[in-house]
Amino acid sequence: MKILNVASLPTFIPPKHNEVFIREICGPNTGCDKVAIGYAVMLANGGAEMHVHEASDHVFYVLAGELKVTDGKETHIVSAGQSLLVPAGEPHAVTGAGRMDCQYLNITTPPPVRK
Repeated sequence: MKILNVASLPTFIPPKHNEVFIREICGPNTGCDKVAIGYAVMLANGGAEMHVHEASDHVFYVLAGELKVTDGKETHIVSAGQSLLVPAGEPHAVTGAGRMDCQYLNITTPPPVRK
């Protein structure tokens, strides 16, 4: 059993992301090998360019604010209290909606390999 003070965890910015700050709650750096859970703050104009997680399912749960997500064909706004499911192999880009910063949980299984 491990209790973490999330506010004291170091932040990182994943590759191909801009103004997205993540604290790893569960993942390779905290002893989890089957799932990664990050607490993320994306600034209103931040985001991640179009990319694919070939082997990982991705779930976003919005705690505050909103995200804009596209698969290249459709674009949606995901608001606080909603979740976004991105199956492995599905292209997606997630950005701030431009109106306010967004706080969300990012759950990935299996965890991505960070390079």
